[in-house]
Amino acid sequence: MGKVRFSLLNTGVETLGDWNPQLMREIQGRLKLRSVLFTLLGSFLGQGLFLFWRYRTLELRLGSCETADFLKKSQECVQAGTHYFFVNWQEWWLQVFTWGCIFLMFGLVVGGSFMLISDLSQEDRQGTLTFISLSPQTAQTILVGKMIGVPLLIFLAALLVLPLHYGSGLLAQIPFAKIVCFDLWLLAGSFFFYSLALLLGLVGNWLSGFQSWLGSAGIFMLLLLLKNSSIYKNSADWLYAFSPTALLPYVTNTFEQNGYGRELPFAHKNMVDLHWFTLPLGNTGLLMLLFALINYGLWSGWLWQPLQRRFRNPHISLLSKKQSYWATTCFITCSLKFSVYAKPSFDSNFVYAKPSFDSNMVVVLMTHLLWFLLLIVLLLPHHQALEDWARFRGDYQSAKGRRQRIKDLIWADDSPTWVAIAINLGIAGIPIMAWMLVFPQGNRVDGAVGLLFNSTLILIFALFNQVMLLRSISHRNLWTTATLLGPVILPIFLLAIFGVQSGQWGESLFFLTPFAFTAIKNIAFMRALQIFLLHLGLITGLTWQLNRQLKRSGESTTQRLLRGDKYVEQG
Repeated sequence: MGKVRFSLLNTGVETLGDWNPQLMREIQGRLKLRSVLFTLLGSFLGQGLFLFWRYRTLELRLGSCETADFLKKSQECVQAGTHYFFVNWQEWWLQVFTWGCIFLMFGLVVGGSFMLISDLSQEDRQGTLTFISLSPQTAQTILVGKMIGVPLLIFLAALLVLPLHYGSGLLAQIPFAKIVCFDLWLLAGSFFFYSLALLLGLVGNWLSGFQSWLGSAGIFMLLLLLKNSSIYKNSADWLYAFSPTALLPYVTNTFEQNGYGRELPFAHKNMVDLHWFTLPLGNTGLLMLLFALINYGLWSGWLWQPLQRRFRNPHISLLSKKQSYWATTCFITCSLKFSVYAKPSFDSNFVYAKPSFDSNMVVVLMTHLLWFLLLIVLLLPHHQALEDWARFRGDYQSAKGRRQRIKDLIWADDSPTWVAIAINLGIAGIPIMAWMLVFPQGNRVDGAVGLLFNSTLILIFALFNQVMLLRSISHRNLWTTATLLGPVILPIFLLAIFGVQSGQWGESLFFLTPFAFTAIKNIAFMRALQIFLLHLGLITGLTWQLNRQLKRSGESTTQRLLRGDKYVEQG
C-alpha cells in the first residue's frame, strides 16, 4: 500500500514538473521542513493571539455595558435584567469574522506582492532571471509559476486560517455562499495585485532592491485609503472595484436604511449609492461581485501585456502603440462611467451636496493627466532602438518614404512616441467631451478649454521627456521619472508655497498644472489665449529640437567626423 502511495506521489510530482517546471523549482526551493514548521507555528500562534485580542476587547466592553448608549447595547450586549447583560455572541463572532477578513486580505495581497517583487529583484541582481527567460518555457508559464510558487508559504498560512474564517462567519449567521463570494473576490484581487507586483519587479530593477518596499507600501496605502471612504460620484469611486473589502458590508449585512454601515472596520459609507453609468452597482452584493470580477479580469489582462513583452526582451517598450490606443479607450470608458450618475439614491437625515460639474471635472482632468503620465512611460522606446530607427528609417526623402515615416510614428514601437500620445489624447478627448454634454449642469465651455490645456500640457511633457532622454546621460530611468514628475510637481509646489489661488496674481501657473480648469473662469480671454499660444510655441520648439536630435542620432560616426565634430560620442 505504501509503495502505491509513493508511486502516486511520484507521478503527481512528475506531472507538476512537466506542466510548470518553474512552479516545481519554486516548490522545491521553499517547502523546506524548517520553513513549513515556522509557517505552521506562526499561523496557529497568530490565530490564538488574534482571538485573545478580540476576547480582551469584549471584556473591556462588558465592563462598560451599564453606561453604554443604546446603539452599543443593541449591538454588543443583550439586557437580561436591571443591572446585568448577556454577551451578544453573534455580534462578537461578526467582529471576529470582519477583522479576520481584513488581516487575511492584507496578508495575501500585501505580503504576497512584497515577496514577488523582492524575488524578481533578487533574481535580476543574481543574473538568474536572464537565464530563466532563455528557457524554452513560455513567459506566461514562467510567470504563473512565480505567482503561485513564490508566496507558497503565505498560501499555506492562509489555508490554516480557513477553519476560523468559515467558522466565525457561520457562527455570526452569515450564509456560506456569501463567505465564498468574498473569498472569490479576494482571490481575483490577489491575482490582479500579484500581476502588478510582477510588473513592478521586472521594470523596477533600477531602484536597487527598494522596489519591493515601495510597491508593497503603495498597495498597502491604497487598500488603507479605502478604509472608510465615501462615494463621491466621480472617477475616484472606481478604486472601490479594486478593494476586496468593498464587498464586506454586503457579506456581513451591515447596511442600514440610510446607506451607512454599522460600527465595523472598513465600513464603506453609502456604498449603496455606487453607480456605473446608470447601473446601480451598490444595490446588491452580487452586482458588485460581478463588476469587480470583470474589472479585475480586464485590467489583469492589460497588466499581462507588458509583462509578456518585457520578460523576453528588456529593451522593448512596455506597450505597443496599437495596444495603447485600446488601453486608453478602456481606461477612459471605465473611469468616466462613475461620474455620470449624480442623483442621490437614498434619503437620510444628513445633507449631502450633489456632486457639481466643477468638482467632477477636476477629478476627470487629474485622472486624465495621471493616465497619460503612465502612458508616456509605457510607450517609451529604448534609447538604442530609437537611435537605430533614426539612422535607418527616420530620414525619408521621397514622398513614399515620408508616408512610411508617418506610419512609423503611429504604429512602430521603436519610433518617437509623441504622435501616439497625441492620438491617444484625441481618443480620450472624445468620450470626455461626450460626458460633459450628458452631465446635468455645468459650464461646458470652461470644461472643454480645461481639457484642451490639459492635453497640450501632456504633449509638452511627452516631448520634453523624449528630448531629455535622447541626450547621452546615465541613470536613464531616474531621469525619466524626474522629467515627468518635475514639471508636474514644481508648479503645484510653487502655488502652495506662495498661497496663490485662482483669480489672484500668479494665476498663470495654474495653466501649467491639471488645475487649469479652476482658473479659466477668473482670467481674461486674451490672457488665456496668450498662455495657449505659449503652449503651442513650446510644442513647436520641442518638436523641432526632437527632430534635430533624431537627425543627429541617426548620423554615423563617419558622417560626424566629416562634418568636423571635435568630439564624437561613443555608445
